[in-house]
Amino acid sequence: MAPLQSLLLRDVPHGFTTRAGGVSVAPFDALNLGDQVGDDPAAVAENWRRLEAATGLGFSRVRQVHGARVVTAAGPCAPGLEADAVVSARPGVAACVAVADCVPVLLAAPEGRAVAAVHAGWRGTLALAAAEGARALATAAGAPVGRLRAVIGPSIGPCCYQVSADLAARFAAVFGPEVVRRVDGGARLDLWAANVAALRQAGVLEVEVLGRCTACEPEAFFSHRRDGGRTGRMVAFAAPAPISGRGVVP
Repeated sequence: MAPLQSLLLRDVPHGFTTRAGGVSVAPFDALNLGDQVGDDPAAVAENWRRLEAATGLGFSRVRQVHGARVVTAAGPCAPGLEADAVVSARPGVAACVAVADCVPVLLAAPEGRAVAAVHAGWRGTLALAAAEGARALATAAGAPVGRLRAVIGPSIGPCCYQVSADLAARFAAVFGPEVVRRVDGGARLDLWAANVAALRQAGVLEVEVLGRCTACEPEAFFSHRRDGGRTGRMVAFAAPAPISGRGVVP
């Protein structure tokens, strides 16, 4: 098990899981972390146990509803509260969201003293969930939004995300025409660019896009669209830096 990571968040424990390293069988093979997708509950529980053991973290999870509500982690928990972003200021407690094509955004405050994880599908992107997460994190950390760092993880890319003309027009109206690509008479949506725009509008200056498309890489990622809805879930997570390790990033 080796979650993807970013140097931009090198001062905080974080990662974007892939499908490697778990015990689930097809079509959820192998590290499925979604417990509401039809997988064997015992396999999902073992996958979570392995992630917890590998990271040494507890995970604060929410019941995602494709909105923009942000909650603050009180401690590790199973999905209960309805929200699409989590802020954690507690070392050892990771803010966590689940994805399988939707955009995961991880954010960190200066010195890693607080973090946030955001789930942004097309509805959440239009609702500016990433911006809401950034503002909530800035408030929790007592830091200017401009000093936050953000990483956009694996999700369906503009290479694969074909959408209706109506949805493309809605996105262009909010984020500009550059978030829509016209290909073969259809429209493909760039959720990465849209979420970068949302973060920039909120004042976040440092944003990295990993540029990994979940639909293009079946060996690495689950994809709701590619797999016809019967698939697993990855998670994106970040936890505050341990007190003794703060000060790595100015």
